[in-house]
Amino acid sequence: MTATTPPRSRLPATVWALAWVSFFTDLSSEMIVPLLPAFLAGLGGSMVALGLLQGTSELVVAALKLLSGWLSDRQAIKKPWIVVGYGLSTLLRPLFALVQTPLQAVLVRSGDRLGKGLRSAPRDALIANCVAGPHRGAAFGVQRAMDHAGALGGALVASTLVWWGCELRTVFALSLLPGLVAVLVLVLGVRERSAASPGGAEADPPGALRRLLPLLLVVVFSAIGGAVDLFVLARAGELGVPTAQLPLLWAVLHLVRSVLSQPLGALSDRLGQRRVIGTGLFVNGLVMLGFAQASSQVWMWPLFAVHGLHAAFTEGAERGYLAAQSGAGRRGRVFGVYHAVQGLSAFAGPVLLGLLWDEGGAATAFVAAAAVSLVALVLLIGIVPAAGAPRRG
Repeated sequence: MTATTPPRSRLPATVWALAWVSFFTDLSSEMIVPLLPAFLAGLGGSMVALGLLQGTSELVVAALKLLSGWLSDRQAIKKPWIVVGYGLSTLLRPLFALVQTPLQAVLVRSGDRLGKGLRSAPRDALIANCVAGPHRGAAFGVQRAMDHAGALGGALVASTLVWWGCELRTVFALSLLPGLVAVLVLVLGVRERSAASPGGAEADPPGALRRLLPLLLVVVFSAIGGAVDLFVLARAGELGVPTAQLPLLWAVLHLVRSVLSQPLGALSDRLGQRRVIGTGLFVNGLVMLGFAQASSQVWMWPLFAVHGLHAAFTEGAERGYLAAQSGAGRRGRVFGVYHAVQGLSAFAGPVLLGLLWDEGGAATAFVAAAAVSLVALVLLIGIVPAAGAPRRG
């Protein structure tokens, strides 16, 4: 094992507790998400409605992540925000079992994501504050890996329940159970002792957000090009994949993310975050072209697997870059801005893709997503400095 990849024992217990919280939360969430396109279609929803379902929820998340990150810095504590965020999502998510119209589905999804908006920035700041700089990519990689492992489990549970003959609404109601386990682990297992980094308090460098503007611009295009999760499921359904198999495709996607997020996060600590992020953007552009050209459901299985690489390459590396460029006293707002930019872009992306799909078909929508990802790659190469690189001028 390399010096830059800490063994499990070297990562603080708080990191592992939050990782398990993410596991059970995503197990709950992903019992629902892979079934939403078929569920919404059964309610008479269009592709634009699907885009609004994904996009509007991200818009809600964006505003709240910015607010919660800023307020958690002001109060110098993160855990209360994290508890409220996870608790709110746990209670609202199962309400999909009662939905009767596409508009109600959008409202429930927005409420679920409201909880995500409250918790994400404080959680990421808490992880960054309790892990030494050389290991942050690995720490965020662990959290993302457990998040995707939970998504894998949720997809498999959903597929099994549908296979056994459970109605979709019953599956949605049962999602409450793992959500409650997540909140219990959070309340009992997460300890917040200090806002300082374990290596000593880090100074808050002036102009941190200004230095991050180039990366945030890349994140805008990356999020627009990557906000396709519900659309790849709809594409699979369009090509003939049965509803009971959609969660299995979703499981393949998250299996790749779960297995590779931690090693690729650690790799970004060693090789630099820009290289790893750039690889993820390039892969995403290629796989979007693959979804555009696919003519048979057989292609969905390898395409979903390769699609999982995008998040595995980028999620831990982006967060590691942000942590390296900010001090402990400002990380909540830095991560809040990052998540807000992601959310605003993830609102625009699905709505745009939905319009393009309704007007020109699936191929048009996915070619557009590929083009946007490649724009993000060009910007990354051209304007984003390496973490720790000196400023010009």
